[in-house]
Amino acid sequence: MTFAALVLSLLLTPSARAAGSSAAAGACRPQTVAKHARLKFPSGKRLVVDIVDTPETREIGLMCRRKLPRDYGMLFVFADEALLNFWMKNTLVSLDIVWIGADKRITVVHPNLKASTVSTPDDKVVRAAGRGQYVLELPAGAARRLRLHEGDALKFEVSIPKS
Repeated sequence: MTFAALVLSLLLTPSARAAGSSAAAGACRPQTVAKHARLKFPSGKRLVVDIVDTPETREIGLMCRRKLPRDYGMLFVFADEALLNFWMKNTLVSLDIVWIGADKRITVVHPNLKASTVSTPDDKVVRAAGRGQYVLELPAGAARRLRLHEGDALKFEVSIPKS
């Protein structure tokens, strides 16, 4: 197994990508996330999500997780709204990925993105993009179950990292 999983290709420099590749020889271990927030969906459903808001925690994301609870989410928080590209290298579970603008409205929903493995060639790893300041990763099927659509407003409070 490798060290990598969901990599923000937009934020990684070539040297960082090379470092991640060399780490791939080590054991694949999911990160422990210390920050959490309460998120409220338009349906009224509430969810406590993990927060990743540093380059290091965002780079690792959901790498190496073999299973996600049904009511799980990871919220990626950025300093500014931008076009964000996600690369699902070593993401061992299928995901729904939801981009959320600075106004906390959904801008894009990419459902049922295929998992990758350590042996998935880089050119076969799923990539997805959208514009937002936040990106919410959910277990595959959750966006449909939660009836999430572009334009929906979510409610949550998080600290915005510095650029």
